[in-house]
Amino acid sequence: MTIVENHKHTFQVADLGAWDLDEDRSIVPSIENALKYEGIDAVVDGEEYSQAVFTVYTRSPRDVVEQALKSQEIWVE
Repeated sequence: MTIVENHKHTFQVADLGAWDLDEDRSIVPSIENALKYEGIDAVVDGEEYSQAVFTVYTRSPRDVVEQALKSQEIWVE
């Protein structure tokens, strides 16, 4: 029997100024697409009080998610 764990990883983009966002747009769709492109099945939830903070719910470990984001030139703190 294989045990698969669900993970919750919270990140903050290093430079929100590098994103072309207005007050009503979120980085969540871009993060979801980047992870999907890298082959990571995940659900991304944005922080209500900060456009720069997001949480990734996935079965992948944090370092795999972080490397996938870096591969898509999304720099996180």
